[in-house]
Amino acid sequence: MPLVLKNHTGNLSILKHKTLPMIRTGEFDFYRCIQFSENLYGKTVSELHAGNLRLSRSDNRYSNLFPGQKLSYWADSPDTAMAEAKKWGANKNLLTFWAYDDGSSFIPTVYPSLELQIIDGTQIEFNKILKKLEKHENLTKADRELIDDIAYQEPDCLAYESEARKGGTNFLFFEHGFKKLSIREVWLRLGERVSQNHNKIVCATSSDYTPHLSSYGNMFLPIARIGKSSTYTDSDEYHLRMQVVIDKAERLVGEYNDRTSATDK
Repeated sequence: MPLVLKNHTGNLSILKHKTLPMIRTGEFDFYRCIQFSENLYGKTVSELHAGNLRLSRSDNRYSNLFPGQKLSYWADSPDTAMAEAKKWGANKNLLTFWAYDDGSSFIPTVYPSLELQIIDGTQIEFNKILKKLEKHENLTKADRELIDDIAYQEPDCLAYESEARKGGTNFLFFEHGFKKLSIREVWLRLGERVSQNHNKIVCATSSDYTPHLSSYGNMFLPIARIGKSSTYTDSDEYHLRMQVVIDKAERLVGEYNDRTSATDK
């Protein structure tokens, strides 16, 4: 049965691959939840988000799955993301990232604006491979060949069933797919404290995901307060994203002027 993508938020069509269960589409929300520790205070949203892309090391989950690759793990909802974090030992102090595929935004910040290529791992029983890895079992030749087939297609991410929350879906992002993600909000909740302090940083608003680039320079400070970097707007990341925003704005103005000129004739 084909995967039901509950976090597919828009109306973009879904294009399917001829052989592997791979689709190309956009307009998604993704969530990632990690345990918050005090050493994350003072890190900007940009730095925190960059930390979501992990080197493949022996102490990482599924480290041997795609050797030589940087990977990032996301979920289809906040509940699934929280369940996954708790499965891997997180306490109640949680940092949650709400991301979206940048190319589907009315004002993108990453160029070129491309849709996501997603492999539906539920149709190829990918969870069986993951369970073997969790149990430290050896993979078969067929398992390895399937992993290679996936890698050869260079998808942005691979969707698979969540073992931590029934009905939930996880997404394993490769580095090039991870670069297509932008942040909408980051939530901090200190659930281990009696006061359960909480706060959030907003990096995009409205149904069109209008970006607020300077917010990537915001940070959490003790206890769950928000601070701002004085240097982020001087960074290469900020200027590169701003170039894409300005380019899109100029194109929109040009298209509007063309329509106006055609109407006046």
